[in-house]
Amino acid sequence: MPKGKGSNVANSASINALNQANALTGASQATAASLLPEVEAQAAAPPGYSPVDEAAMLTRAEQGAGGTQAAGVGQGALLESRTNNPGAARAAIAASSRGAGEELGRRGLDIQTANAEEKARQQQAALSELGGLYGTQLSTANQAFGEVPGNVNANTNASANNFNQMFDWAKLAGQNLGYSNGGFTI
Repeated sequence: MPKGKGSNVANSASINALNQANALTGASQATAASLLPEVEAQAAAPPGYSPVDEAAMLTRAEQGAGGTQAAGVGQGALLESRTNNPGAARAAIAASSRGAGEELGRRGLDIQTANAEEKARQQQAALSELGGLYGTQLSTANQAFGEVPGNVNANTNASANNFNQMFDWAKLAGQNLGYSNGGFTI
């Protein structure tokens, strides 16, 4: 079947769309190849806080608890010296020490809880990124492949229109030569 101008353009567009789909697929695979190992590792075992940061947080908590305990002992010693009663502050000092220990335990637990939450957040972010990478990899190629059917359809329509035009011209030529519609065959 002969091809008209429209069908050559549509055929070229189909070929270009296929080439673009292949190029996009290759580019997305190259991007994924460089990103996937790191993102998959983070999804499997998120790092959370670094050991140095976690140690610094625990050190600050210990220093705070130590300061609280020291303040309790200092206030108890001051009270004993002012009242001239050496055993007057022992209960207050013990309560202050217990309170400091409890606060240190709460802060340590808070740090561990925050680290676990950070790991969960990092893991969710990595899984979301993986989904985005796979979606991008597939959607770019699918988008380009989606152009092909429309271009093939345009090619088919252009070829059909070209054939219909040729049929109409032949029919018209037959009428001009004296043939009727009923007697003219192609």
